Amino acid sequence: MKSTSLIKSGLWITYATFVTRIFVFLSSVVLARLLQPADFGVIGIAYVFWSLFTLFTQDTAGAFIIYKGADNPKYVNTSYTVSLLTGVVLALAMVVTAPVVADFFREPALTGILIAFSFNLVLSSAAYVYSGIMTRRMQYQALAHISLVSSLTRLLCTTGAALLGFKYWSFVIGDTASWVINCLLSRHYSRHRFRLQLDPEVRSEVFTFCLGSVGSSIGLYLSFNADNFTVGKILGSASLGFYNLAYQLSMTVSSILSSLLNQLGMPVFAQLPIEEQEDALFKVVEQVAFFAAASYAIIFLVFDPQFVTLLFGANWIPICTVLPGLLFYGYFRVVNSPLYSMLVAKGRPDLNAKVSLQMAPIAVLSFVIGAWQGGIVGVSLAVAVVLGIIWTLLYWWAACKQFHWPLRKFLLSCFIPVLLSVPGILISLQMPLILRPFTFLLTYVLCLRFFVPEQFFQYQLLLTKLFHRVIALRHSR
Repeated sequence: MKSTSLIKSGLWITYATFVTRIFVFLSSVVLARLLQPADFGVIGIAYVFWSLFTLFTQDTAGAFIIYKGADNPKYVNTSYTVSLLTGVVLALAMVVTAPVVADFFREPALTGILIAFSFNLVLSSAAYVYSGIMTRRMQYQALAHISLVSSLTRLLCTTGAALLGFKYWSFVIGDTASWVINCLLSRHYSRHRFRLQLDPEVRSEVFTFCLGSVGSSIGLYLSFNADNFTVGKILGSASLGFYNLAYQLSMTVSSILSSLLNQLGMPVFAQLPIEEQEDALFKVVEQVAFFAAASYAIIFLVFDPQFVTLLFGANWIPICTVLPGLLFYGYFRVVNSPLYSMLVAKGRPDLNAKVSLQMAPIAVLSFVIGAWQGGIVGVSLAVAVVLGIIWTLLYWWAACKQFHWPLRKFLLSCFIPVLLSVPGILISLQMPLILRPFTFLLTYVLCLRFFVPEQFFQYQLLLTKLFHRVIALRHSR
């Protein structure tokens, strides 16, 4: 694939995910002003169970189409049928279990919220397959438009409902409207008409891949949602409200970069010759790590009590104590994303499943201990250590052992940017809030120059080329 096509595709994905996260951020700002932390806590519990049910559809049939291709109607139609039937069955299961969940958390409103979410589950099971077709075909411009419209719909409907006094139901209204728009637009832009078909020749292959993806998703779910479950059950809905907002803020950069890496990385890695995959993966991880380390450090430096009070109100100051641990975890989530994409592209989601299932009980236990010992701060520290450091070490060790890659090379690319950001953070904390980002960037660049000069000169060369290109463009006019 030509580099210009990759750049163009990457720009569309970045645009779509950036706009989506901006809308989510704006929605959080508005809703934080209109709602109470307990309202965020109630919907946070509902999202935990929404995530549980969607893990059976989100990265299964759609990911299989990305891996296998969209040309064989037997594979495509069987994947669609599996996804749709799974969505219907899970929606019924969500309806049945909704009262049990509400009783367990002593939140009666959860019954109606989860029943409403069951309708969205059927819509999403179809939308994920349509987006899988479009991702495989690299229709990133269309995907960007869909993301923009559905995100804008969610923002307007959610904030409008909150202004009308619907409290946590505002999230349900916004999500439902967004999924309806997403499903309709995905069906239109994919220009693919599926048939309900379970072809006996390919269904076993489809089921095997999907089960491997589900195994990975179960482990990821237990690890990445057990913190919310633990906070909600042990510490209550108000604490979960603080934790949930901090989590959304800390995952902003992660969501943008992970979406870019997964949507662009899976089809690109899948089409690379085997002998080129290791080098391509290393280059992606290295560049992403240096950028992500700087981004998360700046977020950490900016979100102090003064800024949070200005943005969300004084009652949200407790999120400042939770953000450092979640931001640390967010960084490692970003740098691990290329490996996830590579494993799916190589048809090995089972390796993701193996690592995530091994880590799940350790993560759950650490969250419970963290909640008992340190409240939401204790949970965030457990997330940083277990899902950040330990997960990264085990994940790369398992992959490198399987494919005979040099483990040391990949781990250095993950951890060196973190170490180089420490001097800038320590110096910047002594500065006024408005000067912290600039002080950090200057210190970070100096650290790059002295400790990893090859990386520094790469960026210098890139900026020089960009500068000359801009000058040439101005002269051509």
